[in-house]
Amino acid sequence: MKKIQLKLLIVVLAVLTLPACGGPLFFIPGGRLEGEVETKPVTDWSFVTERFVELETRPADPYSVLVEYIVKDGMLYIDPAEGRRWRDYIRADPQVKIRFGTKVYLRTAVLVDSPGQLEEFSESRYIYRLDPRENE
Repeated sequence: MKKIQLKLLIVVLAVLTLPACGGPLFFIPGGRLEGEVETKPVTDWSFVTERFVELETRPADPYSVLVEYIVKDGMLYIDPAEGRRWRDYIRADPQVKIRFGTKVYLRTAVLVDSPGQLEEFSESRYIYRLDPRENE
């Protein structure tokens, strides 16, 4: 009986973790974000309705996570909490990808000038705006 339970557990874990191969799965980081790369410039992000965005950092060795975001005046902002591995990756290389649904967008994470600049975030936090990459 225990062998059957163990095999069932292995199958369930495999099914749950397979989707993470192309991106994050809940709180488990993933790798490269796959999908259709959107080439049209986005000037207003107010069309997005998902609670989270999939964010890929570290282009040389992709590391992706699910993060909350806000849209203010059409611009997309994220809040990388202190101590998060992906925050360090953004600081080292601001070239990121984001994915909403099946669309992937190439972005550059730009540090907002100072903490407290956006009232939606705590004054002690540093916030990043996700701008188009130079070649877009």
